[in-house]
Amino acid sequence: MKLSTVYLCVNDMETSLNFYRLLLQKEPLYCNDDRWAAFDCGGQLALYNRKYDEKLLKEASDLPFNQAYREDFFKEDPEKKNTIVVFNFETEDLKSEYERIKSLGIGPVSEIMYVNVHMPYYYFNVMDPDGNVLEITGRYGMEDFVPA
Repeated sequence: MKLSTVYLCVNDMETSLNFYRLLLQKEPLYCNDDRWAAFDCGGQLALYNRKYDEKLLKEASDLPFNQAYREDFFKEDPEKKNTIVVFNFETEDLKSEYERIKSLGIGPVSEIMYVNVHMPYYYFNVMDPDGNVLEITGRYGMEDFVPA
């Protein structure tokens, strides 16, 4: 078995697509209407617009959804956010990436953080439009950073 795709349920496909295009500096591999978009970023990260299926389920009864899907779809909490999962992205130059992402103004960005439990580790977080935390890590020159 292998992991195929990690996907995020998004509230606004256009806003999320724009966020991830800017963050990843890539276009999606493919988009299915306003329902699904997948990016290749070392693995596959996809965006799923739950509202797309909700509209189809409410408007038509002859769609390719079985009863089990319909029941599961409507019992799920549509406001559920990823509160446990953190997406970790790696870059070659953390300082440059930090400046690039801050200048985009696409979401809240933390300060660069330093942890040295088993080895030095530098990272910062950026939040996507749906509240998912994205951790960005990479090389950061020791001479450039003095932990507080």
